[in-house]
Amino acid sequence: MASILITGCRGGIGLDVACRLLKRGHRVYATVHKEDSVDELRTVLTSFGENFVVEKLDVTVVNDINKVDEWDIDVLINNAAIGDSGPLAEIDPQRISAAFETNVFSALRLTQKVLPQMIAKGGGRIVFMGSMAGLIPMPFYAPYAMTKSALESVASSLRTELKPFGIKVILINPGGYNTGFNQKNLAKKYEWMDVNGLYKDHLGYVREAGERLMKREVQDTRSIAKQVVKAVESRRPKRRYVAPKWEWIFLPLVRRFG
Repeated sequence: MASILITGCRGGIGLDVACRLLKRGHRVYATVHKEDSVDELRTVLTSFGENFVVEKLDVTVVNDINKVDEWDIDVLINNAAIGDSGPLAEIDPQRISAAFETNVFSALRLTQKVLPQMIAKGGGRIVFMGSMAGLIPMPFYAPYAMTKSALESVASSLRTELKPFGIKVILINPGGYNTGFNQKNLAKKYEWMDVNGLYKDHLGYVREAGERLMKREVQDTRSIAKQVVKAVESRRPKRRYVAPKWEWIFLPLVRRFG
C-alpha cells in the first residue's frame, strides 16, 4: 500500500479520491486550505478507516509546505486549485497571477519538496490535476483555463526529466463536474466586471457562455475519482487519465471548431 498526499480535500474530487484510497487500504495525508476545515474532514474520513492524517496545508504558505518533511510520501496528488473568470480584455492581470500562484507555481514547489525523498526511495508518483478546460477553448473562463494549460507543459516536461529516478508523472483531466467549484469561479467575474465597461452591451452573451458550461456538468464525481485511483495503483500508469469519456472523444472536434 502507498502513502499518498492529496491537497485540496475539503470536498469535490479531492474528498472522493481520499475516501476511495482509504477504503482500498492506502495511507492518506488529506490536506485542506483552512484550519477550520480540519475537524470536519477528519470526521468524514473516520468512517473510511483510520489510516490517515488530516492537516491544514495552504499550498501558497511555505511553513505549510514544510510539513511534508515529516511525512513519508510515495504519491503526491496536486489537487488544490482556485479559479477566476471574465473577459481577458478587461480583467486585472493580478487576478490571473493569483490563480497561477496556487495552481501552477505552488504545485511545482510542493512537487520539488517531495522529490528528494522519492528519489532516495528510488521511485514515486506525481499526479497533477489538470482539466479539460486546459485543452478546450473556454470563453470567459480563461483565467482558470490558462493555469491548467500551463500544467500540461509542467507535467510533460517533468515526466521526461524525472524518468532517470523512476518517478512517474501523471496528468488527470476532469471535465465539468457539479462540485460547486465551477459555479463559484464563474460568479467571480461579477466581483470586478463594470456593467458600463467594454461588455456593457453584451452582458447576456457573457452570462450565456457560463450557462453553457454548467449544462455539461456531471452530477457525480465517481467517474473521475476512479481514474485517479487507477493513476495511483496501476503498475504501469498511463500518462493521462480522463473523464467523462465523451468529452475526450469530442475533444478534437471542439479544438478544431471551438
